[in-house]
Order: sequence, then C-alpha cells, then structure tokens
Amino acid sequence: MTGLTAGDIGERGLIRRLRDTFPSLSLIGDDSSILPALQCPVVTTDSFFEGSHFYRWWAPPEVLGRRLLEATLSDIAAMGASPRWILVAVTLPPGLKIDWIERFYKGLMEREDCVIAGGETIRGSNFGITLTAVGEGDNSETLLRRSTLRPDDNLWLSGPIGRALDAPAILEKTGGLEGENLKPRSWKISADRLEQVRAFLLPRAELELAAELRRRGVRCGIDISDGLFSEAAHLASESMVDVVLDIDESIFYNSVKGRPLEAASSGEDFVLLFSAPEQSEFTSEGCKKVGYAKEGVGIVSVLINGRSVNVEKTGYDHLEVLK
Repeated sequence: MTGLTAGDIGERGLIRRLRDTFPSLSLIGDDSSILPALQCPVVTTDSFFEGSHFYRWWAPPEVLGRRLLEATLSDIAAMGASPRWILVAVTLPPGLKIDWIERFYKGLMEREDCVIAGGETIRGSNFGITLTAVGEGDNSETLLRRSTLRPDDNLWLSGPIGRALDAPAILEKTGGLEGENLKPRSWKISADRLEQVRAFLLPRAELELAAELRRRGVRCGIDISDGLFSEAAHLASESMVDVVLDIDESIFYNSVKGRPLEAASSGEDFVLLFSAPEQSEFTSEGCKKVGYAKEGVGIVSVLINGRSVNVEKTGYDHLEVLK
C-alpha cells in the first residue's frame, strides 16, 4: 500500500479517485441520486463501526467490504426481494490509507446485481459505515414476512449456524486472516476452526434461495443475524403462535458442536429461517427441518436431541448492558 491517506487528498479528491477507479460509481456526483422506478421497493439499513462490529486487521479490506455488504443484503433476502441499489455513508479517519479504502470499496462492489448509487463521507476518529440497501419486491403480497407463520407449519433452516461463536477471539489469536486463501497470520488453528472463521468472514446473503422459496409459495421468513432462538421468538411473537425448536448437532459447524445453546444464540450466520406447510420439503435445497409452529401466544420452547432445555440467552442484543 502507498502512504497516501484520506486526509492528503480530502473528500472531493477521494470521491474523484473512487469514480476514476470504479466506473460503476457514475451515479455519484449530484446532491441526490436519481433512480428508476421500482415496483414495491424494499429498503433496509445497517451500521457497522470498527471496534464494535469488526476490526480492520481481521481480513483483507476486500473481504471486509464484501462481508458488510452481504450482511446488509441478508435483510433483503429475508424478505424474498432482489437487491438493486446501495447507499454508502462512511466515516473516515484522515489517516486511513487510500489504498485500503479503494480495496474496501472493491469488496463493496463485487456484486453485479447491486450498484452503489450515492451516500455520504464524513470525518471521524474511527472507521464506520452505514449501508442502505434498496431492493425490489415486485408483489408485496408474496414477500416473506415475520407475521405469516401458521400453526402446523414446519420451520426450516437454510444452512449451518454457529460461525460467530468465539470468532473474534479466534481471529485475535491468529492475528487475522490474510491473502486470497485467507490463511492465519500466526497461531495455527484446526481445520474446523478455520472453516468456521472463514465462514464468519465470508457470509453470502441467501438471495437466490429466498427467491426460489417465494416462487414455491413460502410466505414466512427471517434471516439469522441475532441468533436462532432470537429469530424464532420474532416469528412467534409477530405471528402470535407458539414455536417448538427441535434441533440436534447436525445444524452446527463442526467446531461448535457440543455447545448448542451458545452456538444457536451467537448470531451473524445470515442464513434463513423460514416456514412452510407440513407437506412441503426442502431437503434437496440443503435445508434442515428445525421445528414447527402450533396454536399459542408467541412462546418458544427448545428441544435439543429430544430433551427440553431452558434457554436463558436467546441471542445478540445491540443495547444489552454487559455486566
């Protein structure tokens, strides 16, 4: 990386440089972006701050940019919509290297189905970014919602969970992952642990699967960002039905098997939890059945390997006061 920093070229210089480097940023330049009309716009916003949500030393900047984009687009996938545009509001320390910023933006723009249409750049002591994603839902009546879970529906999970459990601590021990193959900088870890932290750094919003589920008539879904237990509770309370989660170790990454309560509440898996009538089957899509809904008032109960367990911590809480 060169020694040139954001402070050396200033805001206007940075914007010019990014537009020169990335021709797809042609929409940036006016006070507001002019976008074509969308049928049923679907909009979500996520904020990420270094020190709270990630560290720059975790991985190459391209990986971090892509990770934050996919985390935001996971909310679009959870509705069954298609991504169209992204707005980027970024807080930059003046000393941040230009090369790092360009590589980060490269990660933000790896998807061809989602174009950066504008945003904001401000100065701050720490790096932070807010991403607003605009998707297209076509028909609002067929979007995936939290409030459409029905008694006797089965609940399905689209992929393994538990990737965030201890992941920051593992990355700290390794000094982060580097290079195209994302290898530890130091402190060797097991293959299972490496698989887990790579998955933590390289989530993929389940956009294609969500579109297929919607085509097959699925109407209830949510993404696993705050933990399986927490998301199941959202479905139960929004739909006013009881949920029974009936899980075993097959739904977890190998490295976290044996710690099901922690792994199911660690969050940041960005896979889908969805429901469908009893006769529906999604095993061929790589999904696993993880429970069912029944008449009730919004209560979640949990069975692990057939045994009832008490869940004290349901998932990540952004405003939780740690003691």
